[in-house]
Amino acid sequence: ESAILEGKLKPTSTTVVPETLLHQGQEQGVYLVACMEGIEGQVWSEHSLISSRWWPEPTSPGEWLNFQRDAGALPEHQSSEVPNPFPLHWQENPWARSAALGRSAMYGAGIEPRVLPVIALCLFAGSMWYGAQLIKLQAAISDQGAALETLNLQAGSIVEARGQALEALSRIKTLQATDQYPDQLSLLGKVAESLPKDGAYLKEWEFLNGKLKLQLASSNKLVSSDTIKLFQSFGVFRNVQASPTNDPTTLALRMEVLPQAEIKFAAENAVPVKKEGTP
Repeated sequence: ESAILEGKLKPTSTTVVPETLLHQGQEQGVYLVACMEGIEGQVWSEHSLISSRWWPEPTSPGEWLNFQRDAGALPEHQSSEVPNPFPLHWQENPWARSAALGRSAMYGAGIEPRVLPVIALCLFAGSMWYGAQLIKLQAAISDQGAALETLNLQAGSIVEARGQALEALSRIKTLQATDQYPDQLSLLGKVAESLPKDGAYLKEWEFLNGKLKLQLASSNKLVSSDTIKLFQSFGVFRNVQASPTNDPTTLALRMEVLPQAEIKFAAENAVPVKKEGTP
């Protein structure tokens, strides 16, 4: 390159021909060729140069043998003895094509101004596309977040009402669990509506820890056995007993009230009685 510049030649139009291309080609074998400067080892196969190495001065037997091995020369063609380099005849034309200096040493510098803008444009286009997709993604996330917030605001009152209802239901269940017996108002109403229609009425009512004591009064005589059967048929009392009194128009009863769990169990497992004459 320096010689071309000293000769005021154009590097882009000056063809550089290696000295080896002007030497006479060989058919087969390993050769050591004398060059204008230094020596060159060559390995030929079927008129083709498959490997070469240049030394500025005579090489050692070890380097010469390593060159042959690296070139893939057959063992029978290898030799540790360095031959004397011999000159080859120069040819008028090279036996292979060569390139101008501008397309060899300066090839990268020549193509770089054209390739770099293309690469930069591709990178810029890719960055712009990625940026646009990122902006779209951020906008979609923002829209979804706003929609979710709107739904939360709309559902807030419903969620709050549901929470209050569940809390009230929990309190009711807690209160029900503390009282295992039916409420007294329901029992009183059930007894009152089942009394005989001859003017009978409740005179006394006492309930404590599942034990119920009451006194009935009527203008007519009260039959204890009929009254006991009546109370036992309610399904909420057991061990119904009558206490004697001096007045036949009054009747004192004592009984046990069934817990609500037993009442529910009895109702679920009750077998309906088929009346005569019904299909």
